[in-house]
Amino acid sequence: MKSFDLDEYLSDSYYLQYPIDIEVTSIFFNSTLVKKNSIFVAIKGFKVDGNNYIEDAIKNGASLIVSDMLPTKNYDNVGFLIVKNARIALAKLSQKIYNFPDKKLKIIGITGTDGKTSTSFYTYSLLKELNYNVGLICTTNIDTKNTIEPSPFRQSTPDANILFQLLDQCVKSNKEYVVLEATSHALSLFFSRLADIELEASIITTITHEHIDFHKTEEEYINAKLSIIDRLKEKGFLITTKNNKQFDKCINKAKETNKKYYVVEDLIKYEILNNNTLDKKIIKFEDETYPTNINLEVFISNALLAVLCINRLTSISFDKILNKLIKVNQINGRFNFIQNNIDRTIIVDFAHTSDAFYNLFSQIKKTNKRIIALFGCGGERDLEKRYEMGKIAGLFCDIIVLSEEDPRFEDNNKIMADIEKGIINSNKEIELYKINNRYKAIEKVFEISKKNDILLFLGKGHETSIEREGIKYPYNEIQLINEVIKKLYE
Repeated sequence: MKSFDLDEYLSDSYYLQYPIDIEVTSIFFNSTLVKKNSIFVAIKGFKVDGNNYIEDAIKNGASLIVSDMLPTKNYDNVGFLIVKNARIALAKLSQKIYNFPDKKLKIIGITGTDGKTSTSFYTYSLLKELNYNVGLICTTNIDTKNTIEPSPFRQSTPDANILFQLLDQCVKSNKEYVVLEATSHALSLFFSRLADIELEASIITTITHEHIDFHKTEEEYINAKLSIIDRLKEKGFLITTKNNKQFDKCINKAKETNKKYYVVEDLIKYEILNNNTLDKKIIKFEDETYPTNINLEVFISNALLAVLCINRLTSISFDKILNKLIKVNQINGRFNFIQNNIDRTIIVDFAHTSDAFYNLFSQIKKTNKRIIALFGCGGERDLEKRYEMGKIAGLFCDIIVLSEEDPRFEDNNKIMADIEKGIINSNKEIELYKINNRYKAIEKVFEISKKNDILLFLGKGHETSIEREGIKYPYNEIQLINEVIKKLYE
């Protein structure tokens, strides 16, 4: 991409000084990653201002600086483009640098408070089983080069410069479809990570309560989620479920924007035959039974969102798609059973909202076994959900061990106290432990457990780090659980 004509491409922008007309092939907002002939976008973040690192970017080879602030000094031998909004500029420039890869792909956008990742993974896996060349960009996994790998990103939807690079890789790998998990942050006007990507289809799993620390109000959060409908192509459509608490708002939004919509319960009238167990579920649909590789009812709901979406996109019959559910692999960090010889049912899950807790606990309670749950809550994030998570856990669990999740710069004792208020108000006697160190908390769960108990380790799931005071320490929940089992029982 030639850097000289960018002021014509970006509205409300102008050159303070022109760059050399060179071919630009990369774009960054982290000055340490900048290389020769790249663009550096100076973004004012929550804690760091990129404008303070312009000189570092120039030293590392940036040929063009993009900022929504006038510089405080003159910079020689570098272009300087002033824009209205640096974050939006990052997204639109990334899209242009990689030659609009989104326009060459059929992108399925998936959002929701809970279930985004599982629905994304099921959609990707089923399309793959049906012999489509499909890419995936979601919280747990990435497939842009015909190999599925663990996602190296902490963000479910990567920053725009990375996102469009990944989409470019999908184009070069001859992908037809790409399944894209879209968070409320990515969809928000503030971050605008998707630029003007248009979608072949959008799936909304559920909209409940999350990230109010960022969105400030529930209405703003809901609107960010609903904006995925605005991204649909003219013949694009919405897929959702009546389990979605904001179902009516989703349907009304589709109607307002003249977009088609399809509802799982209207078109796939199904029954789960063994719903009172934690066994892999068997679905009955139109007098036929379909075994699956899915253990939890809520994940069946998410899988059927994927089934309906694929049916509408490809016209492949429901029965042919449903027959593929048995071949879908388990998702890393989502209701993973830990094999053991100590007569406990041990489950690791990423659940970290009250709605996810309810779906998880209400299913497990049907087993009539004693439930011990270990969880915490992220620091410096949505404070309101802590009480609700505690209350739901208190209603269903017999023993709760509170610990850290990602306390960040917040005192974890304060986080646990906020959760405890909800537990206390569940109106049930609960055996409660509060242990700051998560490894020691895991040990405590096993020390107090008995044979046939169900042990739940929640909130970390697939994650590979735990953040304390600005430092991300390596962390692997499943590995630590296995270490504790070996230490205590072998």
